[in-house]
Amino acid sequence: MKTKSVRANFIFLSQIINLPVIDTAGRKVGILDDIIADVQGLYPRINGLIIRRGVSRQRGYLPWKCVQDIKEDRSLAIECSESLIEPVKLSQNEIKLRETFWDKQIVDISGSKVVRVNDLHILKDGIKLWLVHMDVGFKGFLRRLGWLKAFGEIVKWLFSYELRDKFISWKYVQPITTAGDLKSLSLKIPHSKLSELHPADLADILTDLGAEERMLIFNSFDDATASDILQELPHKMRLMIAVSLEHGRLARILDETPMDEVVDLLDGMPSESVNELFKILPEEKVQQIKDLLKYSDRIAGSLMDTEFLSARTDETAGRVLRRIRKTAEDIESIYYIYVLNENDVPAGVITLKQLLTSPAKKKIGEVMRENVVRVKVDTHIKMVAQIFYKYNFTVVPVVDDNDRIQGIITMKDALESVFSEIREETEET
Repeated sequence: MKTKSVRANFIFLSQIINLPVIDTAGRKVGILDDIIADVQGLYPRINGLIIRRGVSRQRGYLPWKCVQDIKEDRSLAIECSESLIEPVKLSQNEIKLRETFWDKQIVDISGSKVVRVNDLHILKDGIKLWLVHMDVGFKGFLRRLGWLKAFGEIVKWLFSYELRDKFISWKYVQPITTAGDLKSLSLKIPHSKLSELHPADLADILTDLGAEERMLIFNSFDDATASDILQELPHKMRLMIAVSLEHGRLARILDETPMDEVVDLLDGMPSESVNELFKILPEEKVQQIKDLLKYSDRIAGSLMDTEFLSARTDETAGRVLRRIRKTAEDIESIYYIYVLNENDVPAGVITLKQLLTSPAKKKIGEVMRENVVRVKVDTHIKMVAQIFYKYNFTVVPVVDDNDRIQGIITMKDALESVFSEIREETEET
């Protein structure tokens, strides 16, 4: 005999709270007042329900195993006897989802209020439930009020816009007080653990939040981490954050950012803000930015980063390695070291792997590979992308009309520029 497979889907807490609870005889035994979850697992599993009964509104507890069927927005069927309803009593790792989370604040790592939890997103597998997301969006607020369908249709008709959910995964959220006395939540990003969480993951968290909440969290990061996160955010969001920051703070963040990313950001900012930043940034960096801003956004010069690793042919491998250790933190790409002659023309290239495996006293000129593939400052970005595709490079040097090196372009920057329309579509989803 074949067993019938049960398809997993999702429901919201607001779809089942206040539903009538019906026993096997079809009698209403009460109203679903709350559900109880065990927070020990990766995602809290629902293991009990609280029923509100009669005029006295007395609350009673039933284990979740008594639930027979869940009909969202209609009813909840139980197969246990009404006599099994007990007084509500939570174990050490249990919490009431409605009481704990609805209308509570998710706070940033420094304790500032960020955003309200409007609803809870729950994974449903048959009658088994797990809490998976905090719903912090306006759509969740409308759902709670019962206005979502009508309001959504009006917005779609007037503006051709569909409301979107805004979720924060449970794995990024944790209670900040004891289970029995929960009053607020915290993003799981303690200062001591920031280095363990990839900037792309932090960017995902910020993308899920509203503008005010996003800025509260972003401002809690140090300058270097903020720079890393900024580079992972969609371009439009980067601009929104940049223009919202105090000029001094933004200047410190940009001082930690690769030059090509700085130019890309400033190119989209108001000229007044850019001029204010120029008064704060180091003079040498300002001049580099101004030089790069002159280039068309369709040529190689607009994509290049002016910070790169270089060496001379008569330097030893040991000496170059010592210099790399001192400067690598400020360089975007350290895989290739370009060997320059006395006129700053690329005479060869050596990889970091070659450098590490060479004897310390070995001259760079003896191990470098000659015939360096390069592009001119005014080379069209499509041609640059073709160079990457043809040679399978991760970085390509950029030279001027006299063949002197001016900077480098990474594969990521080249492809993003060529396929900008794909990038924009990705950022909107």
